[in-house]
Amino acid sequence: MAKKRGPKSSNIEVLPEVELLADEEHPDFVAGAVCDDSEECAEAQADESIQEAANDLSAELAGAHIFPRRFPRPFPRWPRFCSAVSGRYRFAPRFFPPAPPSGPFVPRPISPLPAPFLPITIKVRVDVDRFFPQDRISIEVRRRFPNSTAHAIAEVTSDRCIGLNRRRIEAAITYRDGAASLIPGDRVVFEAKRVRGFFYGAYTLRLMQGPSTVRTWNLVFESRYFDPVEFEVDSVANAGTPVTTYATGSHPNRPANLPSETISLQSVYQRAGFDVAMSPNTTVIPTSDAGANGTWSDSEMHNAMVTYWSRFQNRPQWAMWVLYAARHDIGRSLGGIMFDDIGPNHRQGTAIFTDSFVQDAPNGDADPVAWRRRMVFWTAAHEMGHAFNLAHSWQKSLGNPWITLANEPEARSFMNYPFAVSGGESSFFADFPFRFSDQELIFMRHAPRRFVQMGNSDWFVNHGFEAPESLMQGGGWSLEIRPNREANGYAFMEPVEMELKLTNSSSTRREVDKDLLADGQHVSILIAREGSGTRRWRPFVTHCHRGDPIDLKQGEAIYGAHLVSASTAGWLIDEPGFYKLQAAVDLGDEVVVSNVLRLHVAPPGSDEETELAPNYFSEDVARVLAFEGAPALESATDVLRELQERCPDHPAATHAALALCSPMLRDFKLLDAVPGDRTSLQVRSQTARLSEGAETGVAALLENPGAAAQTLGHINYFNALSSLANAMDTEGDETGAAKVLTSSVATMKLRGVLPSVIKTVERRLAKYR
Repeated sequence: MAKKRGPKSSNIEVLPEVELLADEEHPDFVAGAVCDDSEECAEAQADESIQEAANDLSAELAGAHIFPRRFPRPFPRWPRFCSAVSGRYRFAPRFFPPAPPSGPFVPRPISPLPAPFLPITIKVRVDVDRFFPQDRISIEVRRRFPNSTAHAIAEVTSDRCIGLNRRRIEAAITYRDGAASLIPGDRVVFEAKRVRGFFYGAYTLRLMQGPSTVRTWNLVFESRYFDPVEFEVDSVANAGTPVTTYATGSHPNRPANLPSETISLQSVYQRAGFDVAMSPNTTVIPTSDAGANGTWSDSEMHNAMVTYWSRFQNRPQWAMWVLYAARHDIGRSLGGIMFDDIGPNHRQGTAIFTDSFVQDAPNGDADPVAWRRRMVFWTAAHEMGHAFNLAHSWQKSLGNPWITLANEPEARSFMNYPFAVSGGESSFFADFPFRFSDQELIFMRHAPRRFVQMGNSDWFVNHGFEAPESLMQGGGWSLEIRPNREANGYAFMEPVEMELKLTNSSSTRREVDKDLLADGQHVSILIAREGSGTRRWRPFVTHCHRGDPIDLKQGEAIYGAHLVSASTAGWLIDEPGFYKLQAAVDLGDEVVVSNVLRLHVAPPGSDEETELAPNYFSEDVARVLAFEGAPALESATDVLRELQERCPDHPAATHAALALCSPMLRDFKLLDAVPGDRTSLQVRSQTARLSEGAETGVAALLENPGAAAQTLGHINYFNALSSLANAMDTEGDETGAAKVLTSSVATMKLRGVLPSVIKTVERRLAKYR
């Protein structure tokens, strides 16, 4: 077996000698192509001069790794094999250096022109062998003057080995992006052949239109991988040792044909086609100054991600930060998150929560220790897949199209939930080959690189969303999008909060995940300003949690609330005028579409609003509002503070106050580091300022409770009151907590909130009496 060693680090788990199967020993590895029975191949085999050369060079061949098995010497006949060609190539036109200024012309060796001097750069990715071949050839072209790009994907129609390392692959172009004139023709022909000895030495790609060659490019081989990528894995001290490897034979519930080996996060993504480097800058982040609260809120985690990427390289790059933390505020049902909104460059960071349901082995499991390690490893690979812009297996048809994709609810892929397939987690792992699906591999390897690269396109862009009018209404469900206010009119700059209500409209009980509308990943909301195009709302953070199914009787419903004014693409509702909104929710086997809601945004009502607007409508302000506080975004926080001071009666001031006071109501964790020094990471705690935060919260939420409930929406308003009461109770102010809950009950009754919700708050209030 070939042994590969992981990166060394003095601070984090040092990968052991990983018993990873050598490529040629793995059943999913295709070493190359066998010579076919064509006339050309037969002629090559009969060529005695070539046979003699093969025998003379057999010693050279014995040490080469181009065949799955060594051949004897001398060869009894011509080898019928073409070694692997999958990988990345670049355009390298060849030229003759000029002859001396005098004397006869002397031919000189042909040399490739260095890439920096080329007016055009071309990358070709060939995917016909090695791990999980997808029979695709993709072409990426960038022209410098004038600046333009093009991308094409071709599906292989013929792959012929016509002699020893003489290979010809034909493919038909099925996808285009960008300037089509840069990649003319309707099919491509890729050829690899020997120049001397046994090894490939010349590569060409021809663009064809019918029988004619439109363009020919000489290529040089760059890498067996499609792109390089670097992973940095850090761990918060109380999260335990990060699980970055897994022995596939350690748990008895596995496919019978699954090879027994120890895989790693590195090898999983290498087999997906990436040249993975594990950063040596891994560290255990101390928590000695983090305070007593060991759980993380979305706001704290967002703050840590902002800090990390602002201190280092906040730009699109093939690099990802993976942070292992203990537990999220949501609790053990949340196993990981992927942030899609850090600065202008998204999908650069993920977090894995080790103290979560991934530790809850089923009762009676044959090997709970292996089960837990497998689940943590799966969670890490899953969250990292999101950073490559992969959607969940069951929601591929919800996204902007790059190619037509079908949902794969039963896929045995890292991007599916084990507990979501038929038969549950046990059935999933009984057939799980520890790989990505073919659709996912095609996307990762061949989609335009801006779709895949970390820090580039937003998550879930280019994954296939259909317009709502083309979707079918779910037969047993009804979905409503509503503002839960008296009128659909909003002040200029007022954040728009929308509630979603999914009702069982069938005559029987129906099962549904209770968090379906709350987590944002199953919901699509389209927003269009009348007279302008339609844009899609996406949540700022993606939660990957354990499903919590509940039974709904006929007429019963679940609810969710979201700030829809802004998304990862910026502000969606920021100008005066009329807007239309429509939502769709993916239930797995059906998509349910909501009503169309029309709302109006008024023009600015004062000079202060006009003056504040340019700074207010920024991506960072949207993030502070969405996360109810982000101390790392200091300038945006100052904008909200100024809004609160200059326009205290404006509805947006209530949202600003909530974002300003929320971080004060808890010991807020911060990630600190010396600029440029990755090894200095540490988690410290910003001490809660309960009195100041409570005062700000009471003023915003209770001085005019009706107005506050109207602009925040019922769900957010009453959640804010609950958090405020909890903070006051923690401080020992039972009188203040009781006052907050009393006001909450009174407001609920006035606004017609469900009696069951009111009773829950009344029971909590009773303990103060």
